[in-house]
Amino acid sequence: MDGAFMRMSSRATAVAGVLTLAFATACGGGSGSDGEKQLTFTSYGSGYQKAQAAAWLKPWAKKRGVEVVQDQPTDYAKIKTMVESRRVTWDVVDTEPFFPVGNCGKYAEKLDFDVIDKSKFPKGTVSDCAVPDAMYSLTLVYKEDKYKSDPPTSMADFFDLDKYPGKRLAPGFASGGSLEAALVGDGVKPDKLYPLDYDRAFDKLDTIRDQTTFWETSAESQQALEAKRADMALVWSGRAYMAAKNGAPYAPVWQDNMLAYAVLMVPKGAPNKDLAMDYIAYATSAKPQEELVERQPYAPVNTDARPKLGPVAQDWNTARKDIQDQGYFQDVGWWGRNLDQATEKWTSWSTG
Repeated sequence: MDGAFMRMSSRATAVAGVLTLAFATACGGGSGSDGEKQLTFTSYGSGYQKAQAAAWLKPWAKKRGVEVVQDQPTDYAKIKTMVESRRVTWDVVDTEPFFPVGNCGKYAEKLDFDVIDKSKFPKGTVSDCAVPDAMYSLTLVYKEDKYKSDPPTSMADFFDLDKYPGKRLAPGFASGGSLEAALVGDGVKPDKLYPLDYDRAFDKLDTIRDQTTFWETSAESQQALEAKRADMALVWSGRAYMAAKNGAPYAPVWQDNMLAYAVLMVPKGAPNKDLAMDYIAYATSAKPQEELVERQPYAPVNTDARPKLGPVAQDWNTARKDIQDQGYFQDVGWWGRNLDQATEKWTSWSTG
């Protein structure tokens, strides 16, 4: 989501240092170094993970008497290595939905829906191995002073260097939305996107490649906006909001935004599976969802949540009907089946 979006840092190879939040030391369950109950949570870092820690981790850990260890960033290759070597150290991971959907039972545990109430999620977002935890969109933003007299209005404008010259910023990995954006920018209707036409997408991306910086982590995209290193950018809505809140001079174009959601999954063989299920149930309940959204303007995934948002956050709130009406949902099922192939094609193009 960072925010979900957010992504994304799953491709980053470096893993940041572990941060520990120590709470009460009740015994039982998975144990930490001194016998405490312990849960390790991994997400995408930066403001998104800080918001998750404040809204979910700290209150849940205090309530349960659990030591919480945080790691970052989400890394699919690391999850696979952990599971295959049977040395899993992560209990709950914030990911894109297609990884657990495409690897349910292999790299992801099936969730316990006797613990997690799946009736409170938006239709079509729950799978056997993952539930959503934040909704967001891949959004076109532009530097207001650069295009003040004639601002862009659609994804086609992102790819029009003649009418809108300038530096671009876009996701640098297959599932980040650049492929969909390229096809929509080339005239493909959102309801006709899948299966993705790789050749057409890469041909379109080639038209802006020399002017484009591709980001690998959502934190990186926010930093680029705050440093004003792009005139137009495709970024997760939560990161764009945080950048704008910090003074970055960008405005959104909601037409053709790609709606998506992050999920919580449990790696296969996680050492503290029972705690993981309890934590997921807590994090996706109404009050913690409100607490997250009030810190970062993602859309809540619990249908009972009613966050209180200020005017700036409301401007970037992807739960708004007018924003969703201008967008389309990324096809989680297609990506679950095709993530590896798409990643191979993206890598071949980006390194060629």
